[in-house]
Amino acid sequence: MQDDSWLHRPPLSGERAVQSSSFDRRSLDGASQHDTWYANDDRGNYVRVHERDGNQEHVLCEAVGGGVITRIWSANPSGTLFVDLDGERVWSVDFAQLCSGKVAGLGEPFCGMRARGGNCYLPMPFAKSAVISASASDLYYHVDVLQLPAATEVATFAPAQIDAQRAQLAATAAALARPSVGVSSADGLGASHVIEPGRVVSWIAVSVPEPKPLADLGQLLRHFVLVVRCGREETVQVPLLDFFAGGADWRAHEGHYLHIAADRTARCSLPMPMPDGGSIRIVQRGDVEGFQPTISGLGYAAYGAKADDLLFHASFQSRRGISTRPFHDHVVLDARGGPGRFVGCSLLVKNPHRAWWGEGDEKFYVDGEAFPSTFGTGTEDYFGYAWCDASVFQSALHGQVQCDGPINYGFTSVHRVHLLDMVPFQSTFRFDLEVWHWVPDLQMDYASVAYWYAGKGADSGLPPVPGSEQLALDRLAVPKVLHVEKAIEAERLRVVTCSGGTTKVQETWFVEELCSDDCQLWWMDAKEGDVLTLTVPVAVAGRYRVKAAFVRAQDYGIVQCAMGGTELGQPLDLYAATIGRTGPVELGVIALAAGDAMFSLRLVGANAAAVPRHMVGLDYLLLEALE
Repeated sequence: MQDDSWLHRPPLSGERAVQSSSFDRRSLDGASQHDTWYANDDRGNYVRVHERDGNQEHVLCEAVGGGVITRIWSANPSGTLFVDLDGERVWSVDFAQLCSGKVAGLGEPFCGMRARGGNCYLPMPFAKSAVISASASDLYYHVDVLQLPAATEVATFAPAQIDAQRAQLAATAAALARPSVGVSSADGLGASHVIEPGRVVSWIAVSVPEPKPLADLGQLLRHFVLVVRCGREETVQVPLLDFFAGGADWRAHEGHYLHIAADRTARCSLPMPMPDGGSIRIVQRGDVEGFQPTISGLGYAAYGAKADDLLFHASFQSRRGISTRPFHDHVVLDARGGPGRFVGCSLLVKNPHRAWWGEGDEKFYVDGEAFPSTFGTGTEDYFGYAWCDASVFQSALHGQVQCDGPINYGFTSVHRVHLLDMVPFQSTFRFDLEVWHWVPDLQMDYASVAYWYAGKGADSGLPPVPGSEQLALDRLAVPKVLHVEKAIEAERLRVVTCSGGTTKVQETWFVEELCSDDCQLWWMDAKEGDVLTLTVPVAVAGRYRVKAAFVRAQDYGIVQCAMGGTELGQPLDLYAATIGRTGPVELGVIALAAGDAMFSLRLVGANAAAVPRHMVGLDYLLLEALE
């Protein structure tokens, strides 16, 4: 993990990366069955369940032959994780503690909870077999395994090594926590630089000037393309904005291989062998005046390039206005002409809705597989976070550097670099990423970069980089949030009594302008006759016209409103075949004293067509003073 000179060497025969995950097993029907291929019940699915010492254990992964567990991820790590290597149980560890970086000696960047996703990058080698199991029965999980050639000698992992090799772990953590450097460098190179044959470029840095006031830095950078030539081949042709994974706004972030500093200087430390020499250029496309990024430095590795080294590639795919239905795949890479290694991906998404866009699973097809050897559980899971979390995070090998919001509206930028969890291939590699949004009939933009290595003559299978006019960011307007003036927001009211069911504040951003301030007070699973009572502040005593706004849905009941013990209006049927809102419903006029008034909802039944859960969603109240 510290010396990545092997990363650009051809993979050996028998070297293979596979994943075991909790993906929906209905997808095993194959891609020809569209509905099940995009099935999304990705929780609690296991290789098998077995019993040990009278307890059930749920097998996440089993592998035969020598190899290495390279990555474990979970959205809900809980219970005990069991590690059986070479037929022996070597470790029983608290799963949440491990993935949160709380096991002694295994903090960042090996292990950590990042935007609610638990990650473990501790390598666990095994000589003969590996079985990873858990006590919990409802996990979301990934386990990535690097299978090694049959003749490889492997020293099997034991947890005692964590303490015995604490110094080596600390040194590796420190190395990963900072950008990689070379032994020699050149500075101030301008817009292009020629590389002599036999060198390995260990890092390149690009300096971005400060834009003029009111200029859109992200859009400016889409006019400049980083072009790397190895020998006679152009192996990199990617807009600067996308290559360094800084999002639509060139956000600063720190990673081992991809890095943007606060002064806007960007750095890539993925090694680039140049056995036949080459060049690195920044090519301007389109009309841009008074703004010129430059190659501000590069470093060389202490070792030289070998004739059969794999060449570094970065391949760009931009798609604008893609529909969220029907579900389909975004092709990140369709490499052919191997052998090679896939080592990472960055993704910039423009989402015109606050609802979640990234339910789509990652699928890796290696060397012509009919069914992918990596089949994930969601886009955020692939990038190492979870639960649609909009929190920005950065770590050595992955990050979410931009998420505009509110919620998941606007631009989101995520990236991941594969190190030990890279994917070797002998002839072909295809990476499909499902486009799976909660909301149908939306138009989204996807732009991805695949980072990979391959021999001479390899092809990405992707279209050329489009012209500058097709790369416009076309930023979204500020989203509308419904706000009702003088509304008494139900989610802020104190619950006095609740005779049945439960209450919670529910955010309702998943339907645009459904509720004032995007929240409702949600009363769930009560029974006919149950009563919910709330306190309503009354500033001045007097007579008031009372209005209330509710949400309507297929599992909502019929309620009778009352205030101060006096029933208001007729029972309200909140059933609707599709989710919607009532708007302010006039309940009646009542005299109220200053202070806290008691407002109650009594369930009186349900529509015959309703799902019988008797739920109620109260958005807000209005008290209109009468002269």
